[in-house]
Amino acid sequence: MTPSGPTPDKAEIARGYDQIPVEKFMPQRFHRRCVAMVRPHLKDGMAVADLGCGQGTLLQTLRELPLKLKLSACDLSPVLVDNSRKRVPEADVRVADIESLPFADAAFDAVFVTEVMEHLATPQKALGEILRVLKPGGRLLVSLPNRDWFHFDRYVSKRSAFQPVDDHFYRVAEFEGFLRTAGFTVELVRGGENLYFGGGLPRLVEKVVLWFYPPLQRRMKRMILLSHKSPAA
Repeated sequence: MTPSGPTPDKAEIARGYDQIPVEKFMPQRFHRRCVAMVRPHLKDGMAVADLGCGQGTLLQTLRELPLKLKLSACDLSPVLVDNSRKRVPEADVRVADIESLPFADAAFDAVFVTEVMEHLATPQKALGEILRVLKPGGRLLVSLPNRDWFHFDRYVSKRSAFQPVDDHFYRVAEFEGFLRTAGFTVELVRGGENLYFGGGLPRLVEKVVLWFYPPLQRRMKRMILLSHKSPAA
């Protein structure tokens, strides 16, 4: 789905993110959930990248693991790259386009791409680049807004108030197809944030319902997909 109006170019996207207040970015608890999904596959000495690193909170979450990881990251926004460098000084953080990555072939054991793909008109191009920089068997975790969410239409109607550069939105099955076509094997699909309610007792009830009926994970506000590159690739 593409809302009406012109598609922002990448320079506009970078400028838009330069201007978003820190508190409007995804909270670290969301990034901890993403990292937890990949954690069983991470070992000392592995090279891990956060592509579209934003304020660097996912990068910080990776640094806090009881592992010695070689951390890299990139973002279109020079402001966000500078913020990420300050947050995790030991990481190799670069200004770069996810569709043309400045990293070598098979450079990483795992890659995170959180809240990025919705800004791309052709996510397949970015997935091809990610496949290139991943080692055979390497993991990719992607998160993005879910077109299948119960409140999605309301989310889109109000998005300019908090996310002025979102432009493309996908259904879970659609993005699973993108991953498979690019050469990834989808291992796990989970939801992020809320299913229907925002908080309080109803949110606790939601968690119980999700526990007993996991397919509803695919109807949550965000989709989180874990996949891997073929070991033979």
